[in-house]
Amino acid sequence: MKLSRISLAILPLLSVCSVQAAVYNVVEIGEVAQVKATYASALNDAGAAVFNGAIRGSVRDAITGNESGVFQYYNFPIRLDAIDFENETVQGFFSDEQLADVSNGIITNDILAILLQRNPSGQPIGNAISYLLNGTGGAQNILLRDTAAERGNSEYLYDINNSGVAVGVATTTFELQSFTPAPTETVPEPVAKNVWLPQQGYRLGVVVQDGVTTALLPPYQEFGGGFSGANGVSDDGRIAGYGSTGMSEALQETLTTACDGEAEPVALCLYKNTVSSSDASRYQQRAMLWQLQADGSVTDPLVLGYLGDKNSGEAYTDEAIAVNYDSYNQANAVNTKGIAVGHSMYSDSERKVRYQSNVDQAAYRQAHATLFVDGQALPMVDPNEWFVFSTNAALQVGSSAVDINENDIAVGYASKVISGSVKRKMFYYDYGLGETTFVDGFFNSSNTMPSAINDNNQIVGNAEVVVAGTTSRRQHGFVYDITTDSFRDLNSLISCDAPYTLVDAKDINNNGEILATAIVEKERKDLLGEVIVDEQGNPEMEEVAITVKLQPVANGEPDSCGSDQTQYERQGGSAGFVTLLLGAGLLWWRRRKA
Repeated sequence: MKLSRISLAILPLLSVCSVQAAVYNVVEIGEVAQVKATYASALNDAGAAVFNGAIRGSVRDAITGNESGVFQYYNFPIRLDAIDFENETVQGFFSDEQLADVSNGIITNDILAILLQRNPSGQPIGNAISYLLNGTGGAQNILLRDTAAERGNSEYLYDINNSGVAVGVATTTFELQSFTPAPTETVPEPVAKNVWLPQQGYRLGVVVQDGVTTALLPPYQEFGGGFSGANGVSDDGRIAGYGSTGMSEALQETLTTACDGEAEPVALCLYKNTVSSSDASRYQQRAMLWQLQADGSVTDPLVLGYLGDKNSGEAYTDEAIAVNYDSYNQANAVNTKGIAVGHSMYSDSERKVRYQSNVDQAAYRQAHATLFVDGQALPMVDPNEWFVFSTNAALQVGSSAVDINENDIAVGYASKVISGSVKRKMFYYDYGLGETTFVDGFFNSSNTMPSAINDNNQIVGNAEVVVAGTTSRRQHGFVYDITTDSFRDLNSLISCDAPYTLVDAKDINNNGEILATAIVEKERKDLLGEVIVDEQGNPEMEEVAITVKLQPVANGEPDSCGSDQTQYERQGGSAGFVTLLLGAGLLWWRRRKA
């Protein structure tokens, strides 16, 4: 069974493949014209789904471990008018024949590859675009902020409720403008140059209702517009996410001095210094809830609290290295009772840890799984057992809750060292009982990451497996039933002759349908979307990722796949290599888990 943690897919438009299964019937829904790879996000009880497609990604060599970038968007809209083809350096990228073609607007696959890899104009290139499948008409690309379809930003949809309201995140778009720097002693007569100018709000949460997209504005919008994000939406229109609440006075002073508009446009300077910095975020961030109104408007956000020092909800500041409670706080999901889940900063002022060799011991601090209810931030896991120490421990998420159902049962993960390495393990938390239960998964040291829980208390996600006879680990989608304590590999629940490897289950609705990402072989295509053939004229094949829906089969029973069926060793193993990776940008923005 060939398998990768996540790979890149190529999908012909509106072609639907269905494979009868023992327990689930697999239906391909992620076939789109624009991109090679699609990845599942969420679906509702009516079967409507949202998923995302990769503009670009990474491939890791199975032997060397080296990564290389690959583009997955067909016929990417390169702005030829922004390229100076009279420049000698630019001319050196092409052969004489290629230069003649591109000068006449003729773009071959080789020319497009050069333009994308060299990018002589510095044209912004995004990481992902989003899709909505509603009914039988095929998935449609939803333009969130990129209304001109220039593909210079990244757009993602993460959740959809039973009314068809979808939420997600979109980064800023860019506009090509002329800018003349201010004169200096060394350059007394500067010349105008073209710059790609970002719009306000480098990252904004969005809500899509009846084809209309509305941005979710954060409380703090100074110095570039701030940022926000939407991770989940309840059936009554509550939106869970996060946003900027402020910025330190010291940083404000630095940006005011640096971004004076003389060397470059103010908007570009602010973008570079709030987005492109090594810091996770230069703004202060808090978990938030918005409410979608009947008229389509959105209320101002409700800013949520944090766990605080020893779960008190209060900040601890009595030390030289202050705990930053306004970082890595976010809400990932909310139910119709207004109970939200996510993670927020926790500290223990009595538990001293040395985070860096040249810094004295400081109070333990780390973001942990949090339930937000009635103005309180409540813990779900024991931070004395579940934690990860590193030089950046204050910026890491030790645990997080990713979803909550209408039974007030939340699901999430927590991290700690198991068998010599950091592992993430799944838990579910019953708010009514105040109890947290951890689930081993396929074996004790298996990374087990949940994605969603339905109202039947069924959980889906992905977990590591060890294929029989090897020590290499692979990622498989799973379904877990709390009532029966049944943890099952989804690959064992589809037909033995199904061509898919299910690597990640992202959502499960109340009908038991599951939205997942699968690996399957498809015809290889080039950057223009043309099928690549070998010397004999036969199409070349490649492993690709595609969004699929698993439909329960009435009275279905697991197939017996014989000796070739994957078995799982109940022991640790070395981390297996990954041959194909999800694009770095798409991975960073994966639905509400980071």
